[in-house]
Amino acid sequence: MQKANNTKIKTVTNFNADENSVQLDIDLANKNYVVNGRKVQSITMYTDTDCMGDLAVNWEEEDDSDYVHNSSMIMRDTSDSNNNTETMGQFYWEHCFDETLVQILSEAGFSAEATADVCGSEWGMQDVGRASYDANCIAEEMLTAHNLQYEDA
Repeated sequence: MQKANNTKIKTVTNFNADENSVQLDIDLANKNYVVNGRKVQSITMYTDTDCMGDLAVNWEEEDDSDYVHNSSMIMRDTSDSNNNTETMGQFYWEHCFDETLVQILSEAGFSAEATADVCGSEWGMQDVGRASYDANCIAEEMLTAHNLQYEDA
């Protein structure tokens, strides 16, 4: 089982001493990853010693001007056939990037345990151009790589 490699993790994260925060930024622009015809651009995440953000897979969105919101819910209408909505569904409902995401995170130095913990956030967290994942163990390893730890309140 792969353990966390802090040296590798430091190459894909930025530490901000003023905020005791760490930002994950894995540039995928030149890697040719595609979901539903949309190019995957990066993986990002923010965490600090007080809170853990979600992990985002950022993808190239299309013009969204033809989207018609047919729901009383705040979140994206899943019955819409807009290409952005379909791409969001490919990430969220079809899990089409999950294995690739685990591979990328593993190659970036995160442990097998942390990558196995990554899962899609609820539908309401998804957005055009951004697939959201819960990744608390990734956040903890980001902090640990920079000699920080989450302060559980």
